[in-house]
Amino acid sequence: MPEIADSPFQWRRLICLGLALTVLAVFGRLAFFDFVFFDDHVYVIEKGQVLAGLTAESIRWAFTATDAGFWHPLTWLSLMVDREIWGLNPGGYHLTNVLLHLAATLLLFAALHRLTGALWKSGLVAALFALHPLHVESVAWIAERKDVLSGLFWMLSLYLYARYVERPGWGRYISVLLSFILGLMAKPMVVTLPVIMLLLDVWPCNRLSRGNWRLNWKLALGEKIPFLIFGVMAGVVTMMAEQQAGALKSFEEFPFFVRMTNGIVGYSFYLYKTVLPFNLSVHYPHPGAWPLGTFALSLAVLGVISYFPIKQFKSAPYLLVGWLWYLISLLPVIGLIQIGGHAFADRYTYIPLIGVFIAIVWGVGELTEQRKLRQISDSDTLKSVAATSGMVIIVFFALISVVQVGRWQNAETLFRQAVAVTENNYLAHNNLGAALSRQGRYGEAMPQFEKALQIRPGYVEAIFNIAAALAGQGRYGEALPVYGRVLAMQPGFAEGHNNIAIAYAQTGNIDQAIAHFQEAIRIRPNYGEAIKNLKIAEKEKK
Repeated sequence: MPEIADSPFQWRRLICLGLALTVLAVFGRLAFFDFVFFDDHVYVIEKGQVLAGLTAESIRWAFTATDAGFWHPLTWLSLMVDREIWGLNPGGYHLTNVLLHLAATLLLFAALHRLTGALWKSGLVAALFALHPLHVESVAWIAERKDVLSGLFWMLSLYLYARYVERPGWGRYISVLLSFILGLMAKPMVVTLPVIMLLLDVWPCNRLSRGNWRLNWKLALGEKIPFLIFGVMAGVVTMMAEQQAGALKSFEEFPFFVRMTNGIVGYSFYLYKTVLPFNLSVHYPHPGAWPLGTFALSLAVLGVISYFPIKQFKSAPYLLVGWLWYLISLLPVIGLIQIGGHAFADRYTYIPLIGVFIAIVWGVGELTEQRKLRQISDSDTLKSVAATSGMVIIVFFALISVVQVGRWQNAETLFRQAVAVTENNYLAHNNLGAALSRQGRYGEAMPQFEKALQIRPGYVEAIFNIAAALAGQGRYGEALPVYGRVLAMQPGFAEGHNNIAIAYAQTGNIDQAIAHFQEAIRIRPNYGEAIKNLKIAEKEKK
């Protein structure tokens, strides 16, 4: 494959143009899609600070808040900018995600090309990153703005690191560190970047084997220490925020053995879905303990795959670097620290799969070039087959991504897919029911809520949605005891207090309504709907 010395500037421009056009072709119709009401309310629809736009108060809040279980001020600020531009038009928020993904793709291509000098290999890795179906979730989900935004700074850091390696200096070093910090301010998953940079020092930068290797290792490790310090700080803040939000699961609920087995199975699951990205879901329920056979098979697969890159390290270091990139960058979200009730998530592969793509693309590319150097008669044919295969794979992934993007059209299409391709998915049944309720299709919604409760008895959100559906049909008297059950299980549920207050008001019990509106406001002082409802109730009492 042509390298940088043989690559005219126009080829780089054409690759960038091709990447841009394909990303827009695959993801562009997201600009016409709706909110999916899955964390969208947490990040946009009901987030007062975001709805206020870019004000001094909202900006101050963005840098101090740990809402949604993260400290990610840049993510909040980007959503506030969208609010200023698009209002509450979901298409605008989707479009911003698409453009951030496109920018990350182009920066990945530029970084790999600068690091390796390999034009076509870098372009192919960037295309796989841009178009793989596992990455649709990160782009299509407005609440995952943090993925594409942190991904952008990850790629920018790689590019700036390539410049630093070419000609080390304090200015270039600081630029890499600042980019890394900005990435942490978008999503703390970029915490593994310093380790990835150390891998790049081994290959392709070859910084550690030049001259005095002991001194080189000390220098390489030393220059990563500031990155590690900021990464640890971001990790500690995230753990505290997740615990405060109630998303950090205890070891009583998810014992260490359960976490460890799920992590091993997860590494294999993502590899399987990389090759065959079908039946993707926005939520994969955690099964608890995996069967021993599944765990043993996954462990064996990882062992076999790991053996080959280690054995070939001297002749093909890119294999081990790419494999370790995958293992290390996925580690923070593999489930050892259990956040939420899911086993896996497509969005977690956004950065890690780049390592797999590098190993495969460079492995196949180097194989064809070695055959050419040996003057094998069929080397040109082999090279043509490899190039054609690469294009076919890209088109294959792009077509699947087009289908997968369509499933994010709205909440109903998204959760119907999740119900269809997973088992015992209480969250998907509940959210599908909620989507149907918002359309007034209560008769279709109720069985979905009942199915969610059948799978997970005592599921508060499903019980709440049953009450809301009854109220939506004007059956306030029936809704009251169901709301009461919700509040008995979760007394600090502000929306539950607001809704039961509405039911009391509709049944003529204004005093009870006022008491619950006041309690909702006490729990959530800036709860705009409850404040408005309280004023109406107080006027009616007078």
